[in-house]
Amino acid sequence: MKKWLLPANLLLLIGITAYVFLVLLTIYHKQPPLYDEPLFIPNVYLFEQYGLSREFLVNINQQAPGPLYQFIHYPLRGITHLQTPGIRLVNTFLLGLMILVLTIIITRIYAANRRQAFMLALGIMAVPMVWTVSGMALTEIPPMFFATLSIALLWFALRQQESALPLSLFTGLLAGFALGLAILGRSPFLVLVPAAGALLVNNFHNARRWTLLVIYCGVALAMCLPVFYIWRGLTPPQQAFTGAGGLSGEHGMLGFAYGALITFLLAPGWFYFSKRVMLYMAGAYVVLLLLNVTAVHWEYAPLNIAIGKVMPAAVMQVYPYIMAPALAAVAGYFVICSALRGWERRTEPFFLFLLAAAMLLLATNFKVTHLFSSRYVAQAAPLFVLLLLGYDKITYGKIARTVIGMVIGLLSLETYFLFH
Repeated sequence: MKKWLLPANLLLLIGITAYVFLVLLTIYHKQPPLYDEPLFIPNVYLFEQYGLSREFLVNINQQAPGPLYQFIHYPLRGITHLQTPGIRLVNTFLLGLMILVLTIIITRIYAANRRQAFMLALGIMAVPMVWTVSGMALTEIPPMFFATLSIALLWFALRQQESALPLSLFTGLLAGFALGLAILGRSPFLVLVPAAGALLVNNFHNARRWTLLVIYCGVALAMCLPVFYIWRGLTPPQQAFTGAGGLSGEHGMLGFAYGALITFLLAPGWFYFSKRVMLYMAGAYVVLLLLNVTAVHWEYAPLNIAIGKVMPAAVMQVYPYIMAPALAAVAGYFVICSALRGWERRTEPFFLFLLAAAMLLLATNFKVTHLFSSRYVAQAAPLFVLLLLGYDKITYGKIARTVIGMVIGLLSLETYFLFH
């Protein structure tokens, strides 16, 4: 067999090709701002007028995420002119930087060579939601990048904790600063603060570990809490409705169901498969379907536009009622498997930190009551890339799943440009 046909080489080639294709596609998309893109640009001019002030923060309009978007796009306005495709390429470029940071983390943590680590980091291109948030000028990618950078810096700080404490604490401070920026980009990244408590496993009486984590969390909170105080909440005043009304069980369920999809594409070995498990899943689906038809009436129709073009209208009428309980069953299965994996590796603090951060980030969907978007799940993608390493093998099956994820991502991205 020719060397380039080996699964690892093909996977690397496919990953690089996908990223380059996304860059070229983003350059090709010269349509004016659409979907949510037009909502964020006026706030860049607001930032230009008021700077980082109370006036700016309380007058942010039609933008639930924090001001990181403006911090990024304001200094780049001379290059992008705040027009397409320039403003979209900012996210595509940051995705590339995120892949490089993931490569560094994988190289260090898993003792992989750079080539293999780069191939594994490119696995983020198999997460369908990443294509949408990277190919459009939306708000997810900047905080995702800084959260990933924060994790890399925190890992280096932990490594230096015993041998070079001053360097460890300084690196921890930088990690906290990066996390603070991520939280100012999208408040769900606040969950990395409580998740950091998992790093105390087997280190609860380690004063150096406590000091490092206090600095890490303290710096992050010191950056975002004053903004939340001015807002009287986690969002600008005009967008407070996004979290009003308590909790949404449906949105939380969908968050974990989409997390399961990411996991299946990246590493199905995370799940426990057996005939008994499949029978339990089938039984759970039947119960949930009956409950949905008779009482709950949840409706959710993923990819309904694309599927509606090939399926008859009669099928599309029941499709939302069929899919909602199926996703609920998958979400429950995913949560159970994740809990069991956590228990299996309960003595590994960094793994538990990544697991807690990923699961808490998905759980923030319970609090988003106004709507659900797969973009919210995309925020956890870099965490899943790191978390799932070791639960899959480099095979032609992985290549097939990677291509499927990329095709779904491409179709999802193009839907925005073709139907707006």
